[in-house]
Amino acid sequence: MNASVTASFPIAWSDPSDVERSWRRDEMHSPFCLVPMSQDYVGLIGNGFAYRYERLEVPISMRAQIVNGYLYFSWVPIGPESEHEAIVEQYLATCRAHTPLAVDYWERSVPELRELYAGIAAIEVEQLSVGELAAAWDEAWERAQRAWAIHFYAITGPYQVMDDLADFYESVVEKPHPGEALKLIQGTIHELVGVDAGLGRLTDLAAAAPAVANAVRATPAPNPERLAELPGGDAFVSELHSFLDEHGHLGQGFDDLALASWGEEPEMLLAEVAKRLEHPVEPAVTRATRLAREADALADRVRGRLADQPEKLVEFERLLGLARQIGPITETHNYWIDRMAQARLRTFVMRVGRRLAGAGVIEQPGDVLFLRRAEVPDLLREPADRHAVVAGRKDEYDHWRSFSPPSKIGKPSDEEPSGRFGGARFAKEDEAIVRGTGASAGIARGPARIVLGPVDFARVRPGDIIVAPSSNPSWVPLFTIAGGLVTNTGGVLSHAAVVAREFDLPAVVGTGDATTRIVDGQQLELDGTTGFVRLL
Repeated sequence: MNASVTASFPIAWSDPSDVERSWRRDEMHSPFCLVPMSQDYVGLIGNGFAYRYERLEVPISMRAQIVNGYLYFSWVPIGPESEHEAIVEQYLATCRAHTPLAVDYWERSVPELRELYAGIAAIEVEQLSVGELAAAWDEAWERAQRAWAIHFYAITGPYQVMDDLADFYESVVEKPHPGEALKLIQGTIHELVGVDAGLGRLTDLAAAAPAVANAVRATPAPNPERLAELPGGDAFVSELHSFLDEHGHLGQGFDDLALASWGEEPEMLLAEVAKRLEHPVEPAVTRATRLAREADALADRVRGRLADQPEKLVEFERLLGLARQIGPITETHNYWIDRMAQARLRTFVMRVGRRLAGAGVIEQPGDVLFLRRAEVPDLLREPADRHAVVAGRKDEYDHWRSFSPPSKIGKPSDEEPSGRFGGARFAKEDEAIVRGTGASAGIARGPARIVLGPVDFARVRPGDIIVAPSSNPSWVPLFTIAGGLVTNTGGVLSHAAVVAREFDLPAVVGTGDATTRIVDGQQLELDGTTGFVRLL
């Protein structure tokens, strides 16, 4: 990193030895500047990541660090450099050894996650004494921490078996495109089907009640109470509440506690229903069934290739069976943990914010996001004016959020993102072409719509090509109407790629700089097989 970047982006290392590690900014999960409470929240993610290596008992150090509001990670094998390759091999072998445990672990984890979140929701923020609430504050964060520990162990086997299946497929099929092997499990992520089917039911109810449909189309969308007063509104609002009870934890674009969910702001969801009223989409179950048939046809073609190679056929069936059994966890964990833990903890934090505002500590509930996790218990026990502190931190946040932080800090490294989750990066060869990895096959043409988060969701119109840093299950409503997807980050196993395939949406991921090279409204042509995006 050159001196000018260091001067404009000063780094206060939490440990002096950290300067000797290579750090990469997490541009996929938390691509933007984080407010103080969000910084503490992503610390839970870093701890969960480290927990995986502790549980697997492999000598790898994973650390997270916040620098000027931006999240950086460092992954380092522990030991002499001459042993690093062997440590990585040990890690991969350990992942494979834990793969058969994934089904049982996940089946036990979902009930535990429900209990963790129910415990957070059950905290009587408004009734507890200040001492009791201070203790409950730490308990809520510890519950969220446990969810993130579950996260990083639960995904160990699923990602490994998907990598192994793709490696096998690519060894027996001539010149497959990067995302081709992963189509073998498409149509199996039931949580995504459930979200889309629920949106379909809401759209059908709105369409059957003209007054409701007209109200949903309004800008801004009305609140549910107003909709319930309209003819046909009772049925629509009842279904809306059912949907939010099940899926209302979605809606946030990234790992950032400052982002609200659909449950908090249902108007975001209603805006997406309005688009479906104008642009009917293929029913969720119909699409999932079609994609599953295509996956079966692809598997049969592989079986045909291996008909005279019985040992390889047996190995293919083993990998395919295991991948279809646990591979969907590569995405469903995001639904159950990334999105749900964030939504549940944020709701609790904002309730505490209202209590702090009532005590005069802060001006409004949302200002709690500019406090630090460790500060809150003492402020509950002994309220003290923090208006000036919040104002100063808001100024600091506004300064850094407009900054373009470096992708790498610390020890210089030539290593680039790799693997099927992180994806490869390609050098720019032509100003008229943005190149990434073809993650979901198909060719799409249309206007680019730069989407930097939920605040931009309303701008996406049917047929637009979404250009974004990354995506997750919260983006499902957009994927049913969009023409295509281009992301800065990720490989064929990233959340963006997996969800795109589940919605049969042509996608190119891992371009590195699409959101800055492509202009909003610019006409594009993307090829989800080759990974080329042409600027027209």
